[in-house]
Amino acid sequence: MKYFIKYQNPEKHFIKFEVVCNTKDLNILKLQLPSWRPGRYELGNFAKNIKDFSVFTEKNNLVQFSKSTKDLWIIDCQEHDCVYVRYCYYAAEKNAGSTYLDEEQLYINPVNCIFYNPDKYQEPYELDFILPSNYVIYSSLNKNSSFKLAALNFDELADSPIIASNSAQFHSLKISNINFSFCFQGEIKINWKRLLKDFTLFIEYQIKLFDSFPHKDFLFLFQITPYRAYHGVEHHKSTVILLGPSYDVFKNLYNELLGVSSHELYHVWNVKNIRPKTMSPYDFSKENYTHMGYVTEGVTTYMGDRILYESGVFSLEQYFLELEKLFQRHFHNDGRNHYPVSESSWDTWLDGYTGGIPGRKVSIYVEGALIALICDAKIRKETNHKSSLHDVLRSLYSGSDQLSEYNKTEYQEKLESISNSSFENIFNDIVYGNKDFTNYLKDALEVFGWKYETKKNIKLIPQYGFKISTSKSDIKVSNILENSAAYNSKLALNDQILAFNNFNIHNNLENWLEYFENDKVVLKINRNGKIIDLDLVKPNDIQYFEYKISKK
Repeated sequence: MKYFIKYQNPEKHFIKFEVVCNTKDLNILKLQLPSWRPGRYELGNFAKNIKDFSVFTEKNNLVQFSKSTKDLWIIDCQEHDCVYVRYCYYAAEKNAGSTYLDEEQLYINPVNCIFYNPDKYQEPYELDFILPSNYVIYSSLNKNSSFKLAALNFDELADSPIIASNSAQFHSLKISNINFSFCFQGEIKINWKRLLKDFTLFIEYQIKLFDSFPHKDFLFLFQITPYRAYHGVEHHKSTVILLGPSYDVFKNLYNELLGVSSHELYHVWNVKNIRPKTMSPYDFSKENYTHMGYVTEGVTTYMGDRILYESGVFSLEQYFLELEKLFQRHFHNDGRNHYPVSESSWDTWLDGYTGGIPGRKVSIYVEGALIALICDAKIRKETNHKSSLHDVLRSLYSGSDQLSEYNKTEYQEKLESISNSSFENIFNDIVYGNKDFTNYLKDALEVFGWKYETKKNIKLIPQYGFKISTSKSDIKVSNILENSAAYNSKLALNDQILAFNNFNIHNNLENWLEYFENDKVVLKINRNGKIIDLDLVKPNDIQYFEYKISKK
């Protein structure tokens, strides 16, 4: 397929596409727009952004078409050797996996907005951009000229984000004989010396762990925003990382920049080159289910930070802070008592990456990372620290850009063969079951000479076992721990707290709790338009505790 891509009035966010399709000897032409994108295992339904879809002949006559699903177009082309498909795509959302247009850049994730023919999936693509003359295109795709890109097939195209602008900051260097490039789009004052030093350390370390890198080039694409943002998406030969605000990227957000970059680079091996069998090959027209998000995202989350520590980028104290976040997110989620991580992985296709209904599910990132920590520690203990989880992932890697696949049984067998011990309890209890992690985590930290403490939060709201969201006008209950004081007081999700012991509150609930800490407390609640009074019982042992990790 050959694509022509242009736009007018970028502030309107519409990108114009024209596709030239060879239809000789075809009765119908199928054009499928992906329903989802790799790295986000939920339906994206990108077809909702398509406008003015139309088909023409070489003589500009209209051609009939219909839709057989929400994102599959069927074109009647039996009398035509060639047809031209035109449509607009609304590109007003900016994240690491979206497509976006404004006055400063054209940013395309092709998996959002470019069609493929399911009957000719391996056909090559040409992209011809009509852009301002001072724009530069940044992508891992092959360049035929300044504004022309080529892809061998749709898989390569779908996996290759593109930034075109006249304001990007760019630098490249060789690391372990691989050409790594860094493109920053957005307002950002880059400390290149600091960035390249730290990136070189963890990149070299990751390549050493796997003994090779599957590509000759790799491109980091950074979308920097003036507002708070954090997101990353992996690709074979590149990654897109969204981070902001600009003024904090090399200050308070620098560890996040390192963490998400290390995470996404590790995905080059884990997911892009090593993948669950149930997800290979990708089928972009429907859900691609797997129970193994605890490997694809969990192991990657664990390794992203672990490698920063092992490579010397993070100090031990910095690494402990990242582990503490995982512990807190795990223990603050009642879903751990109800649903295993394996089923939560399957159900990303059901309710996405939101929390869902209270206490129903867990995060494949958090639970998977803690399971990876537990598995890593067990391997090290059983082998007297001669082997680790690194060896498991390296043994799954093909050593090239060739995809290797595994299933649950094969992954468990790799863990057991390298450690020469059984992982049956771990898989039964906390991977495919929802048993308590506590003893597993204590034993894992013990292997490294570490420990964790459960500490009471110094603030009172967490001690009562609920969380709030605040705005200028109200305070609402955003979360409640099962069987906590708030739970036993009949407090409910989305309750608006109006008054405290008949005193009006203005974002000062914590202060009133402290003031009346030893007295009876009555909350006045707006619940779906009805005003009710609730007696707040005293805190019990079910609280939002803090978790502190340290050396023994």
